[in-house]
Amino acid sequence: MTARSTRTLAAQALIRVERGGYANLVLAGLMENSGLAPRDRAFAARLTYGTLERQRTLDARLSRYLKKPIARLDAEVRAALRLGLYQILYMDSVPAAAAVSESVKLTRALGKSSAAGMVNAVLRRSGGPWDPQFSNEVERLGILYSVSDPVAALLYHAFGAQAEEILAASFSTPAMAIRVNTLKTDAESLVQQLAQQGICAESAGIENGLILKGAGEITRLEAFRGGLFHVQGTASQIAAAVLDPQPGQRVLDLCAAPGGKSATLAQRMENRGELFSCDAAASRLSLIEKLLNRLGIGCAKILCNDATRSNPTLFGMDRVLCDVPCSGLGVLAKKPDIRYKDLRDLPRLIQTQRAILETGAAALKPGGRLVYSTCTLNPEENQQVVTDFLSRHREFRPAVFPILDCPGALREDGMMTFLPGRCDTDGFFVACLERLW
Repeated sequence: MTARSTRTLAAQALIRVERGGYANLVLAGLMENSGLAPRDRAFAARLTYGTLERQRTLDARLSRYLKKPIARLDAEVRAALRLGLYQILYMDSVPAAAAVSESVKLTRALGKSSAAGMVNAVLRRSGGPWDPQFSNEVERLGILYSVSDPVAALLYHAFGAQAEEILAASFSTPAMAIRVNTLKTDAESLVQQLAQQGICAESAGIENGLILKGAGEITRLEAFRGGLFHVQGTASQIAAAVLDPQPGQRVLDLCAAPGGKSATLAQRMENRGELFSCDAAASRLSLIEKLLNRLGIGCAKILCNDATRSNPTLFGMDRVLCDVPCSGLGVLAKKPDIRYKDLRDLPRLIQTQRAILETGAAALKPGGRLVYSTCTLNPEENQQVVTDFLSRHREFRPAVFPILDCPGALREDGMMTFLPGRCDTDGFFVACLERLW
């Protein structure tokens, strides 16, 4: 497939995302029957994700040379301009002249030949020197680091000057973190097996956690198909380590899909005891089942269950994991769609988080341990949810964390926050509580 048609696929992806699609799902759907070679698939993915990641910055630069607001342009023209400027500014492998030329061809290929001259002129000018003026710090952070004003404001008010470091880290390429399936192998053996296929695997700083380099499409690997590992972020693995489930215990994972957390819990349980892997979306249960089957896990029961409502059949647990739905502000580097959230749904989301924590607490027996975790950096979803819960439940107290080496993590009483740029993990929050009676 030609470079031009690869760019066409990227443009189509951007247009569909604008209409409400999720980038990863949109791109996967377009790739499926595209006939693209692996190298072209990688190029199209980088174009799509990179342009989405830098979209607000691109729009600010383009707008200086447009006669009308970029939002009023045809979607196809908007996509061609954004893709072109992204290549000029952020892809050293594409010469600026080639980026302009291909964007003009792309505009015509998308059926907007009348705009080809404008695209040519705007791209030639917008890639030059830029000295923007900002009305306040929130606008500066939003435009330079390509996030919405609500996201920039939240991080700025929560972290002050440190917000810039957090946002700068959101442009880093996330490492491929995996968890060794200790039911089938060990870290040393897996590292050796992967090395034989030319893949470098290094310690992720947590026992049985690895970082892969140069793995490409991991589903092609014999070790993956054989269930010797599964993909899971390092911070998420740390949350499982903090929960510290033991063989023979009854363990509840309230928001389990797509299954990575349950897989790690089962491995720590040595596949002995009872693990209840729950999710409210029946359509996602098959994801959990597929993963656990590949890994050879038999101690789990997969259930469709609303985590916001107490279920007496799930009472008496030794361990409970509440990895709750959240705003996702800790994973901007992995999910560019989140960068532009308006955050208007935060009050409803926090209400859901509080309800799930209450459900998890009701399921835990005296002497048991509960972990509340999110992949956001918003104190309202993190520390405030936990401290509010503790103020109303004297039968709970912060637990002593297991000894973990987590350089750069912010530690509070029974809580840890992992900040991008300071920790080699996603942005993540973990709180550990124990029930006294």
